[in-house]
Amino acid sequence: MGCGKSSVGRRLASLTGHRFVDTDELVAQAGNKSIPEIFAAGGEESFRDIEERVLADLVGVAGIVLATGGGAILREPNRIAMKKIGTVAWLDADPDALFERASRSQKRPLLQTENPRQTFDELFASRRTIYEEASDFRLDSTGLAHDEVAQSILEHTMRLQAR
Repeated sequence: MGCGKSSVGRRLASLTGHRFVDTDELVAQAGNKSIPEIFAAGGEESFRDIEERVLADLVGVAGIVLATGGGAILREPNRIAMKKIGTVAWLDADPDALFERASRSQKRPLLQTENPRQTFDELFASRRTIYEEASDFRLDSTGLAHDEVAQSILEHTMRLQAR
């Protein structure tokens, strides 16, 4: 949350000529509601169910740059689907920077709590090991422009594919 997945994904798609796909946008389309409305109506579980279906539908689709929500990796079927879709990059950054970016938007249902920073820190801590295990590589984007991050992802991915 707050690492710039969508912004970087758009830039990476531009670099590669691939189509950019954001699972949050697909979830909103599939649910016929905004993300906050999906959370309000059915909670996180409902959101995750739609997200899982959306990711499963993307397996086998070529020529895409995919940005997922930060919690997509929580479910094993999603991790499997992401690996089938392509290289999985973990965009990371300094926690203070991530929280500052994430808290700019009121569209983050998981941060609509009494203590958003504590919630953020708990989410990040609980997901860190899963991010490490699910990703092909980690990229620290602290202090980097989105274009620099996109270029770095492209270079990492090309090295992995050359192996």
